[in-house]
Amino acid sequence: MCGVAVECATATTIRVDLIKGWTIDRPRLETESLLMAISSARPLEDATRITYRELIRWMVADYGFEKWDAYMLLSQCGIARLGNFVDPKYSVGAAVKKAILA
Repeated sequence: MCGVAVECATATTIRVDLIKGWTIDRPRLETESLLMAISSARPLEDATRITYRELIRWMVADYGFEKWDAYMLLSQCGIARLGNFVDPKYSVGAAVKKAILA
């Protein structure tokens, strides 16, 4: 909250999938239990709006949702995470639990 970070040494393993010929507008994160779209913008409201828009597009494209149905579901079950809350931009992750999408 006060603009400081906690950096620590770790041994981390990540998997990145490259799908040739496929484009997305913003970064996405998928775990066993969550889908998350990530965006950075200023002001915070724009970062949040852009991030949720990207998550809605993902739900429409890959999970068969209608746009407004995804919007309404995220209004009730969406998870917002602040990642960067200092200059120059704010970073927001918008997520939904996969169990809800089934």
